[in-house]
Amino acid sequence: MRTKTILGLTVAGFVGLSCQSNSYQIDGFARDCREGDTICMLYGSDGPAVITQVENGKFMFVGETDTMAVCRIFPKETPERSVTIFLEPGQTTVELSSQPAGNRVSGTRINNEWQLLNDSVRRLGQEAVRTVILPVADSAIQLQRVKRVDSLHRRMSACILNTARRNSDNPLGQYINRNYQAPEFK
Repeated sequence: MRTKTILGLTVAGFVGLSCQSNSYQIDGFARDCREGDTICMLYGSDGPAVITQVENGKFMFVGETDTMAVCRIFPKETPERSVTIFLEPGQTTVELSSQPAGNRVSGTRINNEWQLLNDSVRRLGQEAVRTVILPVADSAIQLQRVKRVDSLHRRMSACILNTARRNSDNPLGQYINRNYQAPEFK
């Protein structure tokens, strides 16, 4: 009896995995928004928008997609707080913050990669800003800092290009290749 149960569950699991679904669900958290605030999801740079409302600090988008699309999710009243996601079948989690640097996306492989890239570039950028704003006592220190910022800039570019290479077969890599112009370092 126990073997039949295990075999039945295994077969059901394989059947479930073989049935590809085009459905997506985006679970969002917007603790800085008020109850009833409108959250928009915009397809592409000027595509159609889907809207939902914040309830108890949360929002949700549910639907179907047969292609992967780059989307922005943002509170209607403050679009500068947007987070970019890759809409694809599966479950994605979005955290909207009052500061764009606090926005997070996770859940699917491509969105996880996207968030890792954003975290790396943000961390290196913050380090470059900290380096630049320090007071300079002499030209030797200034030269050291210029070299440090140049090194950080090269590392940012390498992060972006490496992510594009690792994802060259999917929309994340294609998006980076289409939108990122690598600087010409001297």
